[in-house]
Amino acid sequence: MKEILQARDLVRYGIIRPVILRLDDFPITWNDTLDRDAKPALDALKVMLDFRTSSTNVTVSQAIDLVQRVAEPLLKSDHPRLPRHDLLQTMRGVIQKEKDRFSVFPAIWVSGFNGVGRETLIREFNRNFAPNGRGIGIEVNEASLPRQTLLRIESEAFGSDTERLHQLNDARIENEPAAVADAIERVFAAGNYIIFRHSRIVEENVELPEWLDDVVNALSPATRPKLFIISQLPLSLERRTRCRDSLVAQRVNTVDEHQMVQFCYQLIGHFDNHPTRWAEDDVARVVHASGGTIGFLVALVRAAAWIEDFDQIDRLIAADKETMAASITLYVRWAFSQLRDLDDEQRTLLFLNDISPCDISDLERVIVPKRPILRVLGKLLELGLVERGDDGLYRLTPLLAHRLSRDLIRPDLLLWLRGALLQFLKKPAEVEGDGHEYIRIESRIQAAMLAESEDLPNSVVHFVSAAHWFQAGIRLYHARRREPAYRILKKAFERRADFSSTSRTELIRYFCLSATRNRKYQEAQQCISLLDGVYHTKGMATFLRGDLLEYQRQYVDAVKEYERALDLNRGKERRLERTYRAIIHCILRTPRPHFGSAERYAQDWLRLRKTVFSLMALARVYLHWKYRGYHADREVPSNIDELYGSALADLEAHPGVGSAYFEIRAEEAEFEGDFNGALDYMNKAIEADPRFELRIERWRLMAKSGGRELGEKALRELQDARSNPEYKSNWIPFLTLLAENFALALKATNLPLGSLNTFAPELSDGEIGQIIARVNRRR
Repeated sequence: MKEILQARDLVRYGIIRPVILRLDDFPITWNDTLDRDAKPALDALKVMLDFRTSSTNVTVSQAIDLVQRVAEPLLKSDHPRLPRHDLLQTMRGVIQKEKDRFSVFPAIWVSGFNGVGRETLIREFNRNFAPNGRGIGIEVNEASLPRQTLLRIESEAFGSDTERLHQLNDARIENEPAAVADAIERVFAAGNYIIFRHSRIVEENVELPEWLDDVVNALSPATRPKLFIISQLPLSLERRTRCRDSLVAQRVNTVDEHQMVQFCYQLIGHFDNHPTRWAEDDVARVVHASGGTIGFLVALVRAAAWIEDFDQIDRLIAADKETMAASITLYVRWAFSQLRDLDDEQRTLLFLNDISPCDISDLERVIVPKRPILRVLGKLLELGLVERGDDGLYRLTPLLAHRLSRDLIRPDLLLWLRGALLQFLKKPAEVEGDGHEYIRIESRIQAAMLAESEDLPNSVVHFVSAAHWFQAGIRLYHARRREPAYRILKKAFERRADFSSTSRTELIRYFCLSATRNRKYQEAQQCISLLDGVYHTKGMATFLRGDLLEYQRQYVDAVKEYERALDLNRGKERRLERTYRAIIHCILRTPRPHFGSAERYAQDWLRLRKTVFSLMALARVYLHWKYRGYHADREVPSNIDELYGSALADLEAHPGVGSAYFEIRAEEAEFEGDFNGALDYMNKAIEADPRFELRIERWRLMAKSGGRELGEKALRELQDARSNPEYKSNWIPFLTLLAENFALALKATNLPLGSLNTFAPELSDGEIGQIIARVNRRR
């Protein structure tokens, strides 16, 4: 009844035209024998019956076929495909075994950037071998365990129900990788194949676990491949060697510009009702912005096609000199701007960021949209922010990697999200038996952990594994929910023996970082010792030791450890980036900063990768050098104003600048003694990025200003924040900084510093004493 009334409204506003299929001619009208609640719906349906579009007595099979033809374009936005005949031919040669003309390698590692068409290529390739074969997609990451992967295959490939999954989960399996291989063999025997998608928890640059090699080596050669592994990472030499008889690699490169131009014209003809408005220069700019990535080109053309004022395309596409990463940042920001007044779409993105993939029925029940869920998802599909897989499940597109939390999340939506996760957790799935049982189970486990709930339904509690703790702990850590991240990562750490080497190393690293930030220094030191005892993780151990010293405010010693980490991690770009960021921060926190070294590290970082963080670091170095150089007995360059101004302009011009520019300007105003100006800039920074660290910095500026009015305001806001549930998960990890700000505000208002005990009862007397001593030393 609800859907019929909704359909009536959509017809009334001209949004849809009804398609009425009659399987019989029984009169559909309301009468006195029926429930009165049904009258509005039946009256609405009676009006729509005038639009009848079928002959009499349509069969069920005809009706299903017609409905699918009408509904599927709404659910899955199709478009022209770019054929990759050269890659198909290459792959046919790659899989062939030299010594056996009648069998091929059972597994293929298909690498390439997100959006280059890896999965499309795999499915096209398999049509030659098994025209009716189905590719079953299974998500894997560095935290995945064999048992968990086996349950996913059983659910997705064989439609196992909850009872069967319980049996498998409780079964004693001596060799779990071999059991996974056996499941893949059964999928192959049914005429299908498995696709392992290397999905991110946060980053995709971490290798998949070693047990996967045992799975690959247990597969027997056959007339077609059985397993495809999709990853952004190329096949490593070590993995290639370990699996030399069972695994081969295929790299899917970006597409050359000439092919992309021709494909772009096809997309324009498909998506745009006015294709003649596209000038050659517009096509060239869109193609350049896509960076040879098919998926991103599709998103750009689809979005540009429904822009009425074509001059607005400048807001959609970065300048020719920009990198593809900058183009994606600019596009995502534009796409988010289209959702500014669409809360249903924003909530859907937030929910999918935590619970992905997800069924449409689950999404509708959690979001409770004001408009039909198909229209909400249709908008997100149009913008390229969400994608619908061949399995019918919805996921965030890879375009949103690392971008959602900084550009879209509002405090009110964060509060909504926790309630939505709890609601999702409590509501059992209404649609069962469609082959996604284990995905639903894992979704509810993830929802419980991210909502910090201990109350798991009985139907899923037995499926919780160390892998779920590991995955949820990483997500909470990067969401800066430090205390729950520590608790959950500790559970996984205590079960670290469940993981193979690569996964165990990542787990130890994350637990160490989390323990440090929760002031569990002894546990952090235990992690460092574990990593320090292995040759290939010494560089990681050295970085983590520097991180620990930094959080203990031993900045000079931290710099020394970070310098050692730079030497030990040469050639490892991600680790170097993290180290440059940390070492520059620590140098600037020392009493007499060596600004020349900080400048050199910032420039090395920029040569490695030009990001908001590297640009911000260089600007901050010049800012501190300008205002602190003479006081620290350091020579200040004569052109320091020019150096700082240039670095600041580069930072402001970066498409992903967010709050960074305002943060630097707030620091500059503080150096000038203009605390009101500093607060104005910090308020703008928080508006651009509402993370808790910026709020702490704002309270520090208010307390440090020395003004009684701002000091009293800081005290009120800090006391209110202590009881605010929005800040609960971040309170303990940042308690020392919060307490120091509170003490500064007490001093500014001439109130006794002893009140600090009431504000921060969790701190020891020694810690309280150290904070009071630091505050008293400040002028």
